[in-house]
Amino acid sequence: MKNLLFVLLIICFAIAGCDGRDKIENSNTQFLKNHKLVDSLSEDVKYFPEKYNEFKIDTILSNGFTIKIKSFTDMESSYLNEFKTDNTIHKHYYRGNKATVLVSNNGVIFEKLIDKKLFSNFDSALNPFFKEAILNGVWINKEKSTLNSNITININFCKPETDWCAFFDLIIEKDGTYRIINVTNELEKDL
Repeated sequence: MKNLLFVLLIICFAIAGCDGRDKIENSNTQFLKNHKLVDSLSEDVKYFPEKYNEFKIDTILSNGFTIKIKSFTDMESSYLNEFKTDNTIHKHYYRGNKATVLVSNNGVIFEKLIDKKLFSNFDSALNPFFKEAILNGVWINKEKSTLNSNITININFCKPETDWCAFFDLIIEKDGTYRIINVTNELEKDL
C-alpha cells in the first residue's frame, strides 16, 4: 500500500509539474525559433481595385461633337509590386484599366479602345514603361476641344506606388483621323 501511495504521489507531482508554466515565458518569436519556423514567411496579397469598376462620360460640346468615354477595370491583367517586410511577403496586384472612346459629329467619326497596346504601338521606346504602368485616366480636355475644330482627349499612365507617369493627348480631327502627342516629353522640354 505504501508503494502504491508513493507511486500516486510521484504521478501527482509529475502532473503538477507539466502545467506549461515553463512555456508561458516563451514569446511567439522564441516559439517560432525553437520549432525552426522563423524562416517561414507569411503572405499578404491585395488587389487594387478589389472589384470591377466602371466610369462613363457622355458629353455634347458646343462645337457639335458628342463624346462618350467608358473607362473600366481590366480584370484579366495586372501589375505586381512585390516586397518583403519582416517575415511577410506583400504582393500588391494593380489591375489595369481600359477605356473606349466614341466621338460623333453628324455620325460616328472615331471609335477606339484605349489601352497600353495602342500606346506601345505608338512609341516602342515606351515599352519598358508600359510593362510596369497602368492606365490611370482618360478624360476630355474641354478647353482645347471647344476652342478648336478637333477633340483633345487627355490620357495618362502611371507606375503604381511611384510618381513615374506619362501624359498623352489624343487629338481627333473632324474626319476621324487622329494623332497621339506625348505631352510628358513636351513638358520636359519646357522645363
